[in-house]
Amino acid sequence: MKHQLTEKDLEQIFIASRFKKRNPLVVFLKFLALFVLFFIVIFVALNFSAYKQKLAYWYRDEFSSGNSNSISSIISTSDIQTLTVQSKIPNISDNSIYIESIGIKAPITFRVSNDEKIVSENLKNGVIHLEGTSLPGEAGNVFITGHSSNYPWVKSDYNSAFALLNKVVVGNAILIKFQNQNYVYRVSDIFITSPSDVSVLKSKNGQSILTLMTCSPVGTNLKRLIVVADQILPNPVYNKVLGIDSNNKNLPEGVR
Repeated sequence: MKHQLTEKDLEQIFIASRFKKRNPLVVFLKFLALFVLFFIVIFVALNFSAYKQKLAYWYRDEFSSGNSNSISSIISTSDIQTLTVQSKIPNISDNSIYIESIGIKAPITFRVSNDEKIVSENLKNGVIHLEGTSLPGEAGNVFITGHSSNYPWVKSDYNSAFALLNKVVVGNAILIKFQNQNYVYRVSDIFITSPSDVSVLKSKNGQSILTLMTCSPVGTNLKRLIVVADQILPNPVYNKVLGIDSNNKNLPEGVR
């Protein structure tokens, strides 16, 4: 007597054979690819503002002729200290920073204490100067930090103030206006360091320098991008000498 195939028999034949043909390695690789794709989409969405700036910068760099860096052309002259040269410096708001080469303009909150909550709150208003480090016009290290990216649900116009900081090159000019006085710095060093490297808070043998810090890579807390610049205007020999270095023992937290 012939066995009549039932619906259950047919399911077992076709479904079982289909699963037998699927290579476990292929299944795993497909799952891994989907996971990576999902992670990239979420990561870009969380850091959309920063990547939007990077895309706009790339487009300008590739397709726009642009003008030469006017501040850089000023600081390359031998008569940097003359009033004629100083009068050509762009007019920016008081207590703010301007990096012309990457189009960064942001307010600076000065003398912010090294407390994670206070740092995070003040970063909503721009970038911050760390209390205990030198002020512009003082010998030593003026230490300023800002976000490269931040969570999109944090309401601020400065969540990615320093997103393009990694595009700065040695020789670029940085302008800071503090108490209605212009201070021009020339970038001398750029490097990546660990979040525990407190040496970046110190000055170089009492020289008048500016240090900018943000997190790297964008959207992570893994490393710190450091940009160091030397004061060239006004002449730093006239800066106030306080005789103390940074009294901060740790890099500011709350930066992303």
